[in-house]
Amino acid sequence: MTRQLSLNIKLGDSSSFENFLAASNREVTEQLTQTVQSLCQQQLPKERVLFLWGSAGTGKTHLLQAACRSAQEVGHTAPVYVPLKEAARLSPAILEELERVALVCVDDVDRISGDPRWERALFQLCERSRSSNNVLIFSASAGPGHLGLELPDLATRLGWGLVYQLRLLGDAERLSAICLRAQNRGLDMTEEVARYVLRRFPRDMHSLFELLERIDSASLASQRRITIPLIRSLE
Repeated sequence: MTRQLSLNIKLGDSSSFENFLAASNREVTEQLTQTVQSLCQQQLPKERVLFLWGSAGTGKTHLLQAACRSAQEVGHTAPVYVPLKEAARLSPAILEELERVALVCVDDVDRISGDPRWERALFQLCERSRSSNNVLIFSASAGPGHLGLELPDLATRLGWGLVYQLRLLGDAERLSAICLRAQNRGLDMTEEVARYVLRRFPRDMHSLFELLERIDSASLASQRRITIPLIRSLE
């Protein structure tokens, strides 16, 4: 059993590289894919620390979970995903010995800014990983130097490797992302219906993807095609 499973943290069913519309974030998705491939081939990636930052809805959590899922599916590594948005129910001790794990993804680092126990534990993990052969992938709402960390050396460690800012999708890209997600869920959604969804519902990707799940359930329950009248019934 991997440490990830012992934390009782489940990866999102839709979190995969194939289910992510890269658009202007193509460079980071390609880098993550290459990094995971290297690990699965038991090769040491050139860059072993990656830091992703951006506003809500840019896909940070999706990409970290996609990296873990990809490594899991190949089966050569046992990744660990740590969601620091749940830091209140977790202990900094979960970071101990993670330098022994090939791939560690730490999400929402900004959630522990100002907490000396978590900051110290994260710094120590970075230090131990320097002499290890594992890969650390972090995410946050801002770059390493703008997180309000009380431990300056931690900001330095987080920015050791590659730092990527994730960009929000434009309207046309949102439309493509909805259609891609619907297609991958096996949903028959026309572009007309997708445009209606964009006009009538919150436009952040998290809300839109949650809506797709509701549409899928409503379509199955009513045995109806996905049409604008069906969407209206969910408003």
